[in-house]
Amino acid sequence: MSQKHSLGPVSPVVDTFSKSQPLPLNEVTLSENGDLGRWQIHNAKTTIPHLIDNLISTGALANLQDIGTPKFKFKGMWFSDSDIHKSLEALCWSLHLYSDKKQTDFLKEATAAIAHAQQEDGYVNTYFQGVYPDEKWVNFGWGHELYVGGHMIQAAVAESRVLKDSPLLKIATKFADLLVKKFSAPGTLQMCGHPEIETALIELYRETKNESYLDLAEKMILGRGYEKITSKRDLGFHPASPSYMQDHKTVKEATTAVGHSVRQLYLNAAVMDLYAEKGDPALLKAQEAMWEDMVYTKMYVTGGLGSRHKDEAFGDSYELPNDRAYAETCASIANFMWSWRLLLVTGKARYADVMELSLYNIIAGSVSSDGCKFFYSNPLQYRTGHFTAFDTDASERLSWYTCSCCPPNIGRTVATLQHYMASATSDTFALHLYSEGTINTTLKSGANVGLKISTAYPNNGAVKIAVTENGKYALQLRIPEWCKDFSLSINGTASSEKRNSLGYVSIDREWKSGDAIDFDLKMTAEFLKPHPRIDAARGCVSLRKGPVIYAIEQADVQDKGCFVDDFAVDTKAAIKEAKVSIPGVGEIPALEIFGHFETFAKSADYPYANPLPVEHSSPTKITAIPYAQWGNRVKGGMKVWVPTQ
Repeated sequence: MSQKHSLGPVSPVVDTFSKSQPLPLNEVTLSENGDLGRWQIHNAKTTIPHLIDNLISTGALANLQDIGTPKFKFKGMWFSDSDIHKSLEALCWSLHLYSDKKQTDFLKEATAAIAHAQQEDGYVNTYFQGVYPDEKWVNFGWGHELYVGGHMIQAAVAESRVLKDSPLLKIATKFADLLVKKFSAPGTLQMCGHPEIETALIELYRETKNESYLDLAEKMILGRGYEKITSKRDLGFHPASPSYMQDHKTVKEATTAVGHSVRQLYLNAAVMDLYAEKGDPALLKAQEAMWEDMVYTKMYVTGGLGSRHKDEAFGDSYELPNDRAYAETCASIANFMWSWRLLLVTGKARYADVMELSLYNIIAGSVSSDGCKFFYSNPLQYRTGHFTAFDTDASERLSWYTCSCCPPNIGRTVATLQHYMASATSDTFALHLYSEGTINTTLKSGANVGLKISTAYPNNGAVKIAVTENGKYALQLRIPEWCKDFSLSINGTASSEKRNSLGYVSIDREWKSGDAIDFDLKMTAEFLKPHPRIDAARGCVSLRKGPVIYAIEQADVQDKGCFVDDFAVDTKAAIKEAKVSIPGVGEIPALEIFGHFETFAKSADYPYANPLPVEHSSPTKITAIPYAQWGNRVKGGMKVWVPTQ
């Protein structure tokens, strides 16, 4: 397939309200020698083909192919069309890395199926076309018609930015034109209970320059908060409060993260897209306040979001149970998208810090080492012998789900990882994430930027940057929140530059090809203590090295008859470096911690006696592995927060 130089998933039209702009995808190449580049290739060659196989076997593709024919029999969730759309988006973004006949054939086949399903007026949603044809545009709270259409639009934008010809874009603009016609006039506006269409319409505006898409997205975003997202018929869905659908306050008034976590975060991404184009300071003020509320009081140490299984929702501040953590994969991906937009607008490193935390722990951990199994929820504890009745609470990664929103979301995120590495202004270039690769771009000032990055990050903090192009600009390197000390030298000469107020070290000079930058983020293993209000973690510590959170699991318990559930750590003992072998990955860095196993004898008052009679106590050591790698060996208990001795 013929390709063109492509912009990435987020491409603001104006730069007036943003501190920096993302780079086109083709200007950043991640090396297979680095963690992110290796993951991208694995995603392209393994995960995306797995998505294709399941979309065919579950009937999602057939829903589109058979609609309007005697063969039609709807299969899957009522929004299953969106699984096709997200997978197509992932496939399109990956074409610059890898493609084979299977993938290109599926792109053609699925596009033809969507075109077949689309009605003359532009409408396409096989559930309502085939199951409830008289209920179109009725159930805005639960119907997901706009949500599904938003993912179709995003797939089309991806195809348009990667390929010279985009049949999907014609389909998507026809659908978007229908929305403009139907919902733009006074008194006709409707909002979707599950945000997604808003950010999609803004990106479609950026791709086509059709301002009617931006105008409609703005109306939808600003129209929330008046408790009007309702349905005339419930179609069997349970009622939900306005806060569940982010319809309880306007986006300028909402400063706390509430309700369904993915809905909240997709809406937030759209709000920041709108701010980037229109610059209303009230939007940014509210969004930064909400981000702080979420990160400082509602985010797990792993970057997980959403503490309640009921409603897949945010809980109260500090309501962060470990074994009942929902922490949906899609929520961390949505936060990754939202934080990226905040980073572009503000230039503050704290947003990249949270992106990195989410990426290396929840997002990386949600997919198996073979790339074909996935977690829907990401708890911080699994008890030995845990019983589960639902696939969203599975004790192991599954190849597919009844509601399979997460696998294609992982696919499209990993396919665009290079998009999030760096950004630029007219005379500055900022590196936000560190991974092996090359960058070649030209700033608006005319300065050429050529960088070759060598690093084993996040396994250690040493980053070597070779300058490959002459150019005058300020190079900004992010100093992560976890980093208490760093060193920087240029051509062997130590630099005294300090971390600035935005969280970066900035070096402004005339760069020459051959210049060498040695940048070392001092990375040491450390125990973290929880906020006292996080009751589920009182008396416990977690283990972190750099951006990576560690966990202990049953696979590493060497003491016969002992369980990870009974381990207590000695925080005064030294943490030692170790190695562990993971199937499909090989040897990875691990950490050895010391403590003891202690079990208690049953008595008349068991398990509430004071004190509990000790049955067994033995000093021991256990190897902690990166949280993202848990569950890749054998089923068994796992803990992130470990009691102290």
